[in-house]
Amino acid sequence: MTVAAEADAGFIVGAYAGSPTAGRWDPAVESEYLDGLAGVAGIRGLELPWLGSLHPHDESWLLATLPPGWQVVLTSVGYTVAAVARDPAHGLASDDAGGRRAAVTNVAEMLAGVRRLNDSAGSAVVTAVELQAGPGPHHSASASAAALATSLAEIGAWNWEGAAVLLEHCDARVPGQAHAKGFLPLGDEIAAIRSSGAPVGVALNWGRSAIELRSSSRVHEHLREARDAGLLRALMFSGVADRPSAYGDAWADAHLPFAPQPDAADHAAYSEPASMLTVGLARGALLEAGGLLYSGIKFAWRPAEASVADRVAMIRQSVTLLTEAAPAGS
Repeated sequence: MTVAAEADAGFIVGAYAGSPTAGRWDPAVESEYLDGLAGVAGIRGLELPWLGSLHPHDESWLLATLPPGWQVVLTSVGYTVAAVARDPAHGLASDDAGGRRAAVTNVAEMLAGVRRLNDSAGSAVVTAVELQAGPGPHHSASASAAALATSLAEIGAWNWEGAAVLLEHCDARVPGQAHAKGFLPLGDEIAAIRSSGAPVGVALNWGRSAIELRSSSRVHEHLREARDAGLLRALMFSGVADRPSAYGDAWADAHLPFAPQPDAADHAAYSEPASMLTVGLARGALLEAGGLLYSGIKFAWRPAEASVADRVAMIRQSVTLLTEAAPAGS
């Protein structure tokens, strides 16, 4: 089994955020969507959601349908948010022993999913797994860097078949400010990784950092903090709005696409005026980040009834813009 190369060109796309079957499963429609994405130049692979299995409806369909040659990043964010809603003590950073153990058990099940993906493809197609430092602030047990370090030390010792284990920073709780996830601060996550001694890196999401910092111009602070710690491995771009939009309330973690480009009328059809994420800010973030294992986009699309063709066109345009924005050699 060969390990996917770190230097592969192209971007990872969290296409599930813009899937036409998010509300109602239809394998024919989802197959059309993936077929369309397979024709988009610049896509290296997909970020897939782990929800207790590799697919919320039909794992066998997924394994048979994934475009050959694409890499996979598996993220547990959806599972973590749902698990914390069911059990507020759940999380890798939970000081509640039962809640922490349940979260570690879920990661062990993710590892089994990684092996199923690799076995199905016949090679190590899983580039990375993204874990999150739940629980959030509304729980009886506290969250701590010490508990997170204990979890990471165990998880990092497992054989991940070449996949990088990354801790995705979600927006942290800020006193007096509404949060989307409300997990640990980035500094605590970095401290936990160092304390654990595990080979774990950091993944950042542009929109989630903007939500926490309440600013599009301060995301570089998180980039520098993780980069200077020697831990920054991945950067995904999701937009966010500081006012209500078709995607939800202000500061919602709703994966808005790029804002319209000035003097680029052809871009307007597949952009969102409320989005704070500009191509220029993405360019600056990639320059700040330096060398990465991967970067990419996770964009939703409105209206909900939008066609497959429009969804694919939005992703095609977004990948093209990010390709043009990326520093040479990235």
